[in-house]
Amino acid sequence: MMMKNIKRAYALQKVDFMRNSVFYRFSLDRHDGNFIPTKFMTDPWSGNSDIGKDILNGAMRDSEFSVDLSEIFTGKYNPGAHHVKYAFCFAWIRDLQAVGGNNSMRFTRNLILAFIDNYRCTKKFWLNTDGWSTLITAERIINWIFSYSFFASGSPDSVQKEILSSLSEQFSHLWKCYTAELNPLSKLMALKAIFICLCSMKNMQTTKIRKVTKEIGKIANEWFDQSGMLINHNPVDHFNAFRSFVEIRFMARNLGIDLPKHVFSDLLSEMAACVRFFRLGDGEISGHIGGKDDKELAIVPSRQLIDTALSVVESKKSGEKTVAGFMRLSTKKIVLMVNTAPRYVKSHFSPPSEPGLNIFDFEASFGIKRPIKLADVSVLFNGMRIKIGKRSTYFSNRSVDHNRLLFTGEVAQKNNYFDFTFKREIEININQEQVSGTDAVYVSGSFHIYSRFILNKSVILKKIHSRSILLTIDNCEYIFSISPHNKDCEVFITDESWPYYPMIEVCCNASFNNQINWSIEKV
Repeated sequence: MMMKNIKRAYALQKVDFMRNSVFYRFSLDRHDGNFIPTKFMTDPWSGNSDIGKDILNGAMRDSEFSVDLSEIFTGKYNPGAHHVKYAFCFAWIRDLQAVGGNNSMRFTRNLILAFIDNYRCTKKFWLNTDGWSTLITAERIINWIFSYSFFASGSPDSVQKEILSSLSEQFSHLWKCYTAELNPLSKLMALKAIFICLCSMKNMQTTKIRKVTKEIGKIANEWFDQSGMLINHNPVDHFNAFRSFVEIRFMARNLGIDLPKHVFSDLLSEMAACVRFFRLGDGEISGHIGGKDDKELAIVPSRQLIDTALSVVESKKSGEKTVAGFMRLSTKKIVLMVNTAPRYVKSHFSPPSEPGLNIFDFEASFGIKRPIKLADVSVLFNGMRIKIGKRSTYFSNRSVDHNRLLFTGEVAQKNNYFDFTFKREIEININQEQVSGTDAVYVSGSFHIYSRFILNKSVILKKIHSRSILLTIDNCEYIFSISPHNKDCEVFITDESWPYYPMIEVCCNASFNNQINWSIEKV
């Protein structure tokens, strides 16, 4: 292990020294004849034409933002913003491809040429983490290759040469720098891009392909647990890793390249089972954040993308799948995804409500609707936010009693300042679309408890009372009710703590112990 860390530190130092050199730009290969476009793989994934039409009308939408793509590519953006990174990875091309037509083709081509002109006029452009991190560069290369026939075929030779020259330059940059990448998902996606590039070159790079395949096998051995789950336990990251393996397998099969069976058959089957485990009733993947690393870029998969990816991978094991750190509770009408282990991650909430305990958070879908995007609890004790540390004890359980499915979870923590216990119970009515629960906190002193419910961004709050709220999502109505033991409990409804998402926050002031009862039921 020590030798491995020394090698990684050396690679990081070597790449960092190289990238900061004034000669780095000249070391990047810009030869437009490296690639043969007829070898490029056609995009196996379908896009969303509705999103594509919005983009053409000047409103790109990722998970949270609506912005004009043209402004980003002309330099009018705030560095570090999530939607900027999403724009620079060019994942939105397939949405324009779904629209089709000359307008979509010209729009895409013009933005690609604007991107090329912009970075080539920038000193040390490769140090810009918005557009040139390992993950974003890899995604951009893949999206350009997959959609090349859409935006480049039929264009003048000079335009095609410029795009192919840029692809060579980006590949050269990725090849020089990927060894210093420490994030397993970013490194895997970089290796995927490198693999597909090597397979698309004029001369087949057999030796390099073997090297890349071997490194992919190492990542599979080191960064996936026994259940086939990516070790950071982030469902979205896991799906993107799964998608990367599928794309590599597509390319290898087209060219007759042998891949390690334990990765591209056995592990891939386990990964597919994990993806199915994390799907809720609306068909989309769980939004739980896992691991210690904050997500650099959340490419949230659509339902169609998930369906397509799962349709090409066979699941070899039958029966109910389990994934460490999560519990899935499902009936014919309701699906809940609960995280059952502390998540040591950066909170996305803003003061005064952050951070949360990051344990027993859950999502809930009613049929094909997901009104609750995230429900968690935050506790303030003597002006200090309680965080669940590694020395805490916790357990969770699932049981069936008559016509109800019951989840119980408890976490306890002791230190020099307080004794703390948090209990969450969630009850699902098996015959109805109803979920109810209790959040109970026991602390040796005065404290504030915040039970928070992030709602789907398409939820409309119609009628608001002191203890009940009528929610509407796509013509379906739900009653959200709160029954706190403390009469001084306050209910806040806001869209400021989580941008573009309505939030219900229940706050109670108490001494020693208190609990909040809540329920959500379809009308």
